[in-house]
Formats: sequence, C-alpha cells, structure tokens
Amino acid sequence: MSKQPIHLTCRSKRSADKNCLILPLTAGERTQLRGRRITSDGTEVILLLPRGSKLLPGEFLGGNNPKITVAVTASEEELLRVKSHSQSSLSKAAYHLGNRHVEVEICENELFLLNDLVMHKMLKGLGFSIDVVEREFFPEHGAYE
Repeated sequence: MSKQPIHLTCRSKRSADKNCLILPLTAGERTQLRGRRITSDGTEVILLLPRGSKLLPGEFLGGNNPKITVAVTASEEELLRVKSHSQSSLSKAAYHLGNRHVEVEICENELFLLNDLVMHKMLKGLGFSIDVVEREFFPEHGAYE
C-alpha cells in the first residue's frame, strides 16, 4: 500500500524542526499554488493553497496534520548568464529580453534567464558573452505583482 500524499493548504508560521520536509521548487513552480510536487526525500505533496502571492524560499507550508511542516526552497535550474563590458550594453540585453517577455534576474554585472536556444542565439548575435550555469533563479517581479 502506497503512502497517501500530504495535502498542504496554508502558509504556516511554524518554523523548521528535525521532521520538516524540504520542497525544492523552480521559479516557475513557486508561482503555481496548486498541484502535485515531490519533496527532497521523495514524499508526495499536493499544494491546495489559496490564491495569492507566489511562494518564497524560506516559507513554511502546513495542512491538516500539525506534526508536518514543509519548507519551500529554490531549486537549481539551468540558466544562461549574460555578461557585458558595460552597464549600458547590459541594459540593451535586458531591453531585448523584456521585449520578448522573458523572465530575467538582474544582478550588478550580469543577467540570468532560463536556458533557451533562441535567446542564446539572439544574445550571442548581439555580441554578449553567454555561459550556461546551474543555480537558483530569482526573476524580477512583474510590475503588477
């Protein structure tokens, strides 16, 4: 007989303890408040959260069982790192990506976006230095979030 999935129905004010389950989520998954997910130890959970803001790493989720707490973490994703010799040039890359509605994480001297062949070719053609990296992804919030 297989274990029943854990239903997570609310954001919790509880903190982590030794029995806390870890739920690594991609940036896209952190915006989806409903659906099946798998914790890092292989436990199946079902998100049934009320509509609202996206999940943030460090948040805790709970459900009907007060003994179970689930901590949200950011999982690593395959990203493109865009580097440039100047801030104005990097702004140009951000403009072209935004014009295509691509989610972007903006850092001091580089941009990050999900690995995408079309965007890679476009940015390379515009003269940017591109690397493929594995790391957590925190794209900019939309203007209306």
